Amino acid sequence: MFLVQKRLFCILPCNKSTIHLSSYEICSLFSSFSTAKDQISDHKSNFTVVNSLQSCELSSEKAAKTAKCRTCHTKSSSSSLSIEFFKQSGWSDAQVTKLMQREPRLLRASVETILKPRMRSLQDMGFSDTEIVQLVSSCPNMLVLRDIQPRINFWMSLLGSNERLIKACRRNMFLLTSSLARKIEPNISLLRECGISEQRIAQMVVTRPSLFCRTNKCIGESIKHVEELGVSRDCKMFPRVLLADMTLSRSRFDATFATLMSFGWSQPDSIAAFRRHPAIWNLSKKNLCDKMTFLMKEAGCELTYIIYRPVLLTYSLEKRLRPRYEVINFLDQNKLLDKGHNLLSLVKLSEEKFRNKFLFLLHKEKFIAQYDSYVVAVQGKPHIVAEN
Repeated sequence: MFLVQKRLFCILPCNKSTIHLSSYEICSLFSSFSTAKDQISDHKSNFTVVNSLQSCELSSEKAAKTAKCRTCHTKSSSSSLSIEFFKQSGWSDAQVTKLMQREPRLLRASVETILKPRMRSLQDMGFSDTEIVQLVSSCPNMLVLRDIQPRINFWMSLLGSNERLIKACRRNMFLLTSSLARKIEPNISLLRECGISEQRIAQMVVTRPSLFCRTNKCIGESIKHVEELGVSRDCKMFPRVLLADMTLSRSRFDATFATLMSFGWSQPDSIAAFRRHPAIWNLSKKNLCDKMTFLMKEAGCELTYIIYRPVLLTYSLEKRLRPRYEVINFLDQNKLLDKGHNLLSLVKLSEEKFRNKFLFLLHKEKFIAQYDSYVVAVQGKPHIVAEN
């Protein structure tokens, strides 16, 4: 009422003549009073939310921004209650802060009708307190869904363990919230039609969960493309090749072919390499070029040797190919090898076998500099090799 009086005083003339106000002007005055009151109320609400967030070790600036931009209509009491609920459930301040930043709607979620029932539902499904923190942190918007239990039951029937579900959700926060009917189930049905086992599908979900959140058109196109490359559905490599194709964009796929062909590979050779070792297509152009250059110019490999042994390109250049080649080359120059050795057979040896069979010779002959050079390249720390 004080604001109305103040407004009236400001429009009063200096003399004491009668005041005539239209109905519109009177309504405007009371509207201003109501707006000012609401602003004060909102300010108090935001102030309380900021204090609640700051208690979770969120900086003043971030807390204010979160409160103003995301929770300006949140009731202060419900905000404080939701934050306090998570704390009492065993969440640390840092975990609560991160959760509220990722899903601000939880600030205004009812503790009694939303948070408690859904957290209790997770406990009833066999998730421990630690696993619940991990799962909700990975997919915070799952708590605002009404049908979260059937979604979790669906994934548990496929994946088989809490650990695998949490791992998949960490890699894609939308796995639990994507439509089962429109995306997830049609995609899994397509893979089953290709003869891919349930175990293999589960592995694909854990490895690349984002692929299952797409429309089934994407997976259908990949299946068609892989079959055009000559990989039949009954081929043992079909699931691996399909997963690689689903992951790659067409431009990336074609760019890898172009890179190999620039070193003399034919198109059939490249397709054959993709069928046998699709992991090669995950390499960057620079990585692939560096390996081809090393194998052909430094290691002296013929192009046909690499084409028939494309697995060479899947090994690390800096930690496997070059260090081992340099050791064998040094031993050969110093006549410490009784016969020549195939590069692929050397690269495929386990680290322990290579050290005890070849690196041991450097240590025995006191070539300490060469020995240390290999150790630094591979591990970055000394390693004692057995002398027998």
